[in-house]
Amino acid sequence: MRKIALLVDQFYEHGGIEKLVAIKANYWVTNFKFDVTIVSTENKNRPLIYDLDKSVKFLDLHINYYRSISYFSLKNIILLLQNIIAIQRFINRNKPDVLIVASHIPITYVLPFLSRGKTKIVKEFHFSKYYDDKNVLKNKVFNYIESKYDRLVVLSDEEKSFYKSNNVVVINNPVIPNFNIDLIPSNEKELIASTILRFAPVKRIELLIEIWEIFSKKNSSWRLFVYGPLDNEYGKQIQKLVCDKKLQKCIIFKGKTNSVFEELSKSRVVLICSEQECFPMLILEAQSVGVPVVSFDCPTGPRNIINNNKDGLLVENDNVDAFVASLDTFSCDEDLQEDLSKGALTSAIKYDLHYIMNKWNENILSI
Repeated sequence: MRKIALLVDQFYEHGGIEKLVAIKANYWVTNFKFDVTIVSTENKNRPLIYDLDKSVKFLDLHINYYRSISYFSLKNIILLLQNIIAIQRFINRNKPDVLIVASHIPITYVLPFLSRGKTKIVKEFHFSKYYDDKNVLKNKVFNYIESKYDRLVVLSDEEKSFYKSNNVVVINNPVIPNFNIDLIPSNEKELIASTILRFAPVKRIELLIEIWEIFSKKNSSWRLFVYGPLDNEYGKQIQKLVCDKKLQKCIIFKGKTNSVFEELSKSRVVLICSEQECFPMLILEAQSVGVPVVSFDCPTGPRNIINNNKDGLLVENDNVDAFVASLDTFSCDEDLQEDLSKGALTSAIKYDLHYIMNKWNENILSI
């Protein structure tokens, strides 16, 4: 039985990485019959956010980095040393065939150089290198470290082009279709647009509100549902902005949801205004229930998933007027809505869970 370990920072908060780790771990134990362990550095005795198969083991190393200060501070350097000892002990005792680093955590820079016997070390990247630091020396160091991994897993061919080593494999994110959802034709749905996100400045929700304010003046029957936990300062700022603009009737904050597919399926369209995205799960999830996405053409993810005017709409990045115009066109044309909805369902097939998991098995788990 092959042993696979997945290394994350935490597993108690909603997030794309955490959701993907749960999907992979559950699939690998049930379909491939692998021995799978999820190892976290700082779960802080919190309950696990995603359901895991009873065969998946979970281990927290209790490192608990100080996130509010530099990773190069003395406090975090000491914790990194503890992390190195703990993960080295885990490798020595458990002897995993493959250890996959899913989160970007300090030990990322050390793992390839540990004593690991026959264990293969793999790093997967869920962020874009498009905006990488231009510091030449720093990049040379990072490129050298990355070259020492047995494999690097990136999410698109465009992302692959940013890496210098020859150990890079492209494997897209998968999506699990929910077959219990009845797909409703677009013209039978309420006039709802939606987005599901974490409240962070990179998501540029204030820009989405600006767009919706302009759009709703001519399209007052439409409502925007915003899903995500409103438990930070940015979330409070966004709520205040909506109140100040008196948009509470057409922009509704729905809080966090564990029923992503059900909520998305009620929408006619999903909106994304992020500054950058790598390979957003939201687009895959929306397409899987036949909901097209309108997104800025930000680096780099949306353009690697959305086929413009076939399964969604890509808008010139940062062009608010163009985004509003695209929404206007979409809202007035039910034939376009239905065509994009059908295109979204067709596109979702490329990210079928079984197909993507077999790519993992062939390119990573069997090395």
